Amino acid sequence: MSTRNPSLRFHPADALPLGELTLLWREVYANYPVPLPFTEDELGRFIALSGIDLRLSQIAVVDDAPVGLSLSARTADAAWIGGFGVIDSHRRTGVGLALMRHQCRELEDAGVRAMRLEVMAANRARRLYATAGFIDRRRLFSFNSPAVGRGGADPLVVLQPDQLPALHRRLHVGASAAPWQREIGGVMRAVERDRLTILGWSHESRIAAYAVELTSGGVSRLIDAAAEDDRAAEALVASLATRTRGRRLSLGDEPAESPIAQTFRRFGAAPRIQRYEMLRLGRATAGSARHEDVLAAYA
Repeated sequence: MSTRNPSLRFHPADALPLGELTLLWREVYANYPVPLPFTEDELGRFIALSGIDLRLSQIAVVDDAPVGLSLSARTADAAWIGGFGVIDSHRRTGVGLALMRHQCRELEDAGVRAMRLEVMAANRARRLYATAGFIDRRRLFSFNSPAVGRGGADPLVVLQPDQLPALHRRLHVGASAAPWQREIGGVMRAVERDRLTILGWSHESRIAAYAVELTSGGVSRLIDAAAEDDRAAEALVASLATRTRGRRLSLGDEPAESPIAQTFRRFGAAPRIQRYEMLRLGRATAGSARHEDVLAAYA
């Protein structure tokens, strides 16, 4: 471990009360390009909805003071690092790389075979993640634009929550594979907690596209959306634009090559944020004969 902080130690994140963890989060993200000034309640909600496991998550400590955090979620043999950083006074000292490497070892020891994270395209931390063994897998676009669409919008049908898992499984495939925060577990937690509306576009007696909608503050925020092809995506987005009645449409972390992302762009909506989804295979997986097969499975 190369670091200029010989007193550096690591502890599971559940060693910190939520209030202290919130203060550390706010300091880590104080100068982040996208404001993330979470309150204690907001951080608690993020942890719950994202499935963050504080026992697997890690805190970096120097001279008994917390200076970095890594929040991690796990499902079976896959993990996601959903909050990572070091406070400004300890950046470029080796703490970040040491923390990431430690986090990866902890996840591997817990049986994780592949780890994912998202990083803004221009963020210097992308180089740190690459040094720790992560590789770029795909781009993710986030949109927050005036209602977009073309004429001919069709009415959308309201779906029941128990219909969502099968739709998610059928439509989030290939280029539209769901990023971590939009995998079915997190989406269902959001639906149940906030009583979100699920809207579907029907074609030939089947639901060919859907969106999970949260409306607040003049924005129609899509917690999740998917479509089986370009036609279904265009119909869904046009119908959502009609439904919003002047509100903005917001959708985060949409795979760049998906029908939904391509429709937003054809309708004139430029991505507000571009991120890279990065992937790191665990040591056991990386050394297996089926390396490329596993890599594709976690893409």
